[in-house]
Amino acid sequence: MLFALALAACSRTPPPAPPPPVPEEAPAPAPGPLLVPSSAAGVYQLRSELQGRGQPRNARGARATSSLMLDTQPTAVPTVGATSGAQFNATVALPGLTHPPRGRTAQAAAWWPIPGDSVIVQFDTARDGVLIQLRGLVSGSTIQGEVWYISLNTSASFQIGTFTATRQQRARGR
Repeated sequence: MLFALALAACSRTPPPAPPPPVPEEAPAPAPGPLLVPSSAAGVYQLRSELQGRGQPRNARGARATSSLMLDTQPTAVPTVGATSGAQFNATVALPGLTHPPRGRTAQAAAWWPIPGDSVIVQFDTARDGVLIQLRGLVSGSTIQGEVWYISLNTSASFQIGTFTATRQQRARGR
C-alpha cells in the first residue's frame, strides 16, 4: 500500500504554470496642446497646387493673387465640421475656389487650431453643401498643408491639392 501511495504521488502531474501576465495596452497618447491663436494670426501670401487646374489668371492675364488672413477675433456663427470649440475669423482668396462678394477680393472663412501645431481654415464654395478646407502645419512664419474638398450631401471628402502660406512681414511703425 505504501508503494501505491508513492506511485500515485509521483504520477500526479504538477499543476500548469500560470500564463505570463498579458501586458496592458498602452493608453492612447493625450493629444498635444492646441496652438495659441495669436501665434498663427496674420496675413499670408498663399501658393497652391490644385489637381487639374492651371495657374489662375485675372482678366488682364496677370497671375491672380492668393492670400490668407487669420484673425484672433472669434467667429460670430460657428462653422459646420469644426473639431475645436474655438473658431476664429479668417478671409481667403484662392482663385478658382473662393467666391468673394462683389467689391471684395477675399471670401469670409473660419479657422481653428487642432492638437499640435496645426490649423484648419474652412470656407463655403459656390456649390451648396460643398466646403473647402486648408489643413496645415504651422512652422514659424509658414503654414504648409493640404487642400481638401468636402461634400456635406454625400459625406465624400478627398484631397485636391497642397498649399504653402507665408506670413507677410508687418510694416514698421505699426
